[in-house]
Amino acid sequence: MQGALLYTLRAMRETHALACYEPVDNRITAIIETLAVAGAVALAALIKVRLPFSPVPITLQTFPVLLAGFAVGRRRASAGILLYVLLGLAQAPVFAVSTGPTLGYLLAFIATPWIVMRFENRAFGILAASVAIYALGAGWLCLAYRFTPWQALIVGVVPFLAGDAVKAAAAWQLAERVRRP
Repeated sequence: MQGALLYTLRAMRETHALACYEPVDNRITAIIETLAVAGAVALAALIKVRLPFSPVPITLQTFPVLLAGFAVGRRRASAGILLYVLLGLAQAPVFAVSTGPTLGYLLAFIATPWIVMRFENRAFGILAASVAIYALGAGWLCLAYRFTPWQALIVGVVPFLAGDAVKAAAAWQLAERVRRP
């Protein structure tokens, strides 16, 4: 089973861009992969834990977001995450909570595949993307909710460190088994 999954992930990564000159099969594959990423992020949003002291819930979203670039390439992964965000902004019931306090994190998710794929060392890329997610998420809390940087750190970063470390480690382990595009 694991061999079949790895073969599928490798096959999905053979093409990266949805371009007009691609054969129809590649365009269909690109659409399917983009929809799969959006669906994976939406499913991960269903698993949430609300914290009494934070407006931001704990979800599993960072796992598929960190892994998507390795699975389908950065363009398709970002397109899928962008689709997910746009569906949420259009009031489709895909977000764990309203876009209010989570908007900074969601916007960082769009850039995450580009960040993780930017570095030769996959662990460093995942770490850099996690830092970017925290920075934009906490920054949004400061701007939109007038939190001090300290407050944003306490309610928007610290509660997520342990769980995100586990999700990042799992994403790194799977990424190591997938060939780089």
